[in-house]
Amino acid sequence: MSEEKTELKDIISFQVHRNIVNLYKKYFEITEDLLREHKLYKDRIKKSSLDDIRVIDDLDYFTEDRFTQTRKKILDAGNDAAREIDKALEFVTVTLKEK
Repeated sequence: MSEEKTELKDIISFQVHRNIVNLYKKYFEITEDLLREHKLYKDRIKKSSLDDIRVIDDLDYFTEDRFTQTRKKILDAGNDAAREIDKALEFVTVTLKEK
């Protein structure tokens, strides 16, 4: 019976981790969309009638470095959440009710 409890807890842990990974993959997609839109708007401004292109470059806040930092923060948050859930599951015993 103890082995069944461990198996069930492992299944729950796996599902929770999978959902966390799916969550931060979605955040990555959102961040990539933001970066793509930012570049599009920046290019539109550059094509406009502004005389000083350097002003546009100064306004460029969402750089590749910023994107990488944001991506790392998302990964860190997901990994932290998974670790916390694992810690909590160490104190849990899961049993199934039988009919």
